[in-house]
Amino acid sequence: MLSQQGSDLNQEAEQIRGASVFSGLTARVRNTFRRNRGEYDFSNEVHEAMMGCLACKSCVAQCPIKVNVPDFRARFLEVYYGRYLRPMKDYLVGSLEFMIPSLSRFPAPYNWAMRNTFMRAAMKSLVGMVDSPVICRHSLRQGLRERSIDWATEASILSLTPAQRDRSVVIVQDAFTSYFETQLVLDLVDLLSLLGFNVLVAPFMPNGKPLHVHGFMQAFNKAAEKNLTLLRALDETGLPLVGIDPSMTLTYRSEYKDVSDDLPNVMLIQEWLVEAIQQRPLTGSVPQHSFKLLAHCTEKTSAAASIRQWQTLFGYLGQELEVLSTGCCGMSGTFGHEAQNYKLSKEIYALSWSEIVNSPAHKGQLLATGYSCRSQVKRLDNQMLLHPVQALLSVVQKL
Repeated sequence: MLSQQGSDLNQEAEQIRGASVFSGLTARVRNTFRRNRGEYDFSNEVHEAMMGCLACKSCVAQCPIKVNVPDFRARFLEVYYGRYLRPMKDYLVGSLEFMIPSLSRFPAPYNWAMRNTFMRAAMKSLVGMVDSPVICRHSLRQGLRERSIDWATEASILSLTPAQRDRSVVIVQDAFTSYFETQLVLDLVDLLSLLGFNVLVAPFMPNGKPLHVHGFMQAFNKAAEKNLTLLRALDETGLPLVGIDPSMTLTYRSEYKDVSDDLPNVMLIQEWLVEAIQQRPLTGSVPQHSFKLLAHCTEKTSAAASIRQWQTLFGYLGQELEVLSTGCCGMSGTFGHEAQNYKLSKEIYALSWSEIVNSPAHKGQLLATGYSCRSQVKRLDNQMLLHPVQALLSVVQKL
């Protein structure tokens, strides 16, 4: 009897949840229809203002009381899209980290679609996305196998000798460099190997940053908690953890702090390497070259000291690194890939980046730390900027 009652209650609960979902969808459709007909709602004005935020976090650094606009923008979007329908592009961007591992197994169809004129037009008009990047055909897994690099698992770490542990480091992947700039990850592996370090790479896990930017707060929290399980386990081994892209790596010390107080220590490359490299004396020398750094906005605002650490690293290898003063490149993650932002993205780029990138005085010297910055330069000026790691690799290979 009790079993039957429990079954009936469960069935009733499912019906209530289903009705709630349907009711919520119906309300969002109705509200969106009314909005499109011009019905006034102050939250629409707030939404319009929030859509102009690049989530670069310059506000946090410059505001005396550290007002974090990207954070309350994300929270606002979660509430706003509880009343109105979300655009398709938000779901596409938010799910990218979860889809990309499967897409990368057979990248040809995806890459064809991203290059095809008809499909690009459809993506722009129907989805609202432009100039989406293509997946590298040479996979990270293949490149690591060729270099005999292990995944950072409990078994592989336990198998290390004390001497190996003392010089080991774990690279924490991010979706953008692992799948769209695979060679950069491999170049980092090569650099660290040449410097005498034992390199391991953490299995890929979605970071959740795109979810947070677009206000999928519940999904972000779920992704972050799952990722934290892996990162805490790796952190507990005592091996240093380093990330490549500044925006994605700094998520572990900013957005993740709202999910948990028990955060793993995931460092930017230069934060760890500037100390580690000085413990391993280098022999030989190469002619001094001058490089010029274009730093990522999030790196400048959330980890300003790390910019000077790049200069220390280059100086240790006898190279000169000048940090150029620039504003935002206009890409800012996926902001510049959204069709509605394309014109504004170009205008922002023209304010400071375009002149620097196209100046003959900087030819062959420019480096950029951010994936979005490098992709913006490639998109608008058809130039390929190296990451500082790649410049350091070119130097170390000559020692």
